[in-house]
Amino acid sequence: MSDTTRRFARSTGAATFSQIWRVGVTFLITLALRRLILPGDYGLYDWALSVFLVLGAVRDLGLVYHIVRVPSRPYGNLLLVQLTWGLVLAAGSFFGAGLIARGMTEPHPEVVPVVAAFSLFLLLEGLSSVPRVYFDAELQVGRTVAPEILRNLVYAVSTLALAYYGYGVWSLVVGLILSTGVYAAHLWKLAYGSIPLRWERGNTWRLVRHGLPLGSIWFLAIFVQRVDTLILGLRFDAEEIGHYYFAYFVALLVTVTLVPAITRTLYPALVAYRSEPDKQAEAYRLATLLILAIEAPVAAFLLVNPETSIQILGGEKWVLAPRYLQVLALAPLMDPFSRLGGELLKVFHKDLIWIAAVGLTLISFIGFGWTFTGIWGAVGMAWANYLPLGGLVMAWAIYRVAPGPFRQLLRDIVVLYGAPVVPFLAAWWLAADNPWLRFGLSLVALAAVFGFYAWRFGDAFRRFLKP
Repeated sequence: MSDTTRRFARSTGAATFSQIWRVGVTFLITLALRRLILPGDYGLYDWALSVFLVLGAVRDLGLVYHIVRVPSRPYGNLLLVQLTWGLVLAAGSFFGAGLIARGMTEPHPEVVPVVAAFSLFLLLEGLSSVPRVYFDAELQVGRTVAPEILRNLVYAVSTLALAYYGYGVWSLVVGLILSTGVYAAHLWKLAYGSIPLRWERGNTWRLVRHGLPLGSIWFLAIFVQRVDTLILGLRFDAEEIGHYYFAYFVALLVTVTLVPAITRTLYPALVAYRSEPDKQAEAYRLATLLILAIEAPVAAFLLVNPETSIQILGGEKWVLAPRYLQVLALAPLMDPFSRLGGELLKVFHKDLIWIAAVGLTLISFIGFGWTFTGIWGAVGMAWANYLPLGGLVMAWAIYRVAPGPFRQLLRDIVVLYGAPVVPFLAAWWLAADNPWLRFGLSLVALAAVFGFYAWRFGDAFRRFLKP
């Protein structure tokens, strides 16, 4: 096994473990928090988090991604940007909290102080990005596992304790800020003495300018992921947002677990594979297959078990969420090539094509989302997720870069998407109107589909990782 393949496999495993831990802890905490915190408070938190994740993309300016493909990797310049531009944005959001709060048409009574508090999260998250990108770029993701575990433990303990004593939305806000601060401090402690804080005098603006295309992509990508709550905030109250986003969180749980973990290591690996184009294309294909092989059967499971899934995860108060989940369940499968396609395009500096693809998807979500919510209410936003038009641009771009692997991946996707149909239709038909029987039969169907995938695609993964 080549050194790059070995480091890629090891780092991908570490990143996946870390991400599964993070989402797993969040998942378990959700079981309690959804029973302790009202949907309206959750709706405010989800809306504010969406706003500040978009601002986080503005803060980073694409430099955290561009610096990976700069041979000298001047982390000192990156730190300067986070300390200056990041501080400016944080101060602006703190003092402009009242203006930002106007993004909610029916504001929650706590919206202004919550937005002001989130400004601290914006600053701390930016500071943590410097050592994190250093470890990612060196394919040493394993060193970030302990800080991420500690981060989630701090979040779990603080949010649960505060929610138990009735602090509502502040349980989530304070837990987020405390855990982010601990995470940043721990990363810097591990990186101290090893991270080369190389400072290239007079080069900061040039680095930012070259990173702006990637910054634009990340801004658009985050906007695409969070646009649902932002549009709903302009038309519906916090309680409606809370119900909708709970369903959205469940529908995209696999996506938000696996995609960030794999992209953390896939991009540096694809850069390292530049001299091995076949290996590079195969790494993209197999990573995409891995994600879709988990997304597809889980989506089918949620489609036939929306009420039971929501009841298990959130309890009885989330009465509107199953309606949204039944629509959103299959939405993650609508754009398979964009899962990791941008990581491949980045290697070839085809940033403008990626911008066009993500931008078109954002425009379609905004346009269809606004139109559909006007016709069908909040569920119209869920239906808009079935129209990511930029995926067509991404598919064409991937085909141009690697036509052979693209055709093979397309054939694989047909198998992946088709395999769950019969088992889950059988579970739905045999259970009739018994939701718990349907849930049990769906677990059997889930295991059967995963077994089929292991038989059908296992050899390809073994060949890729073979010494």
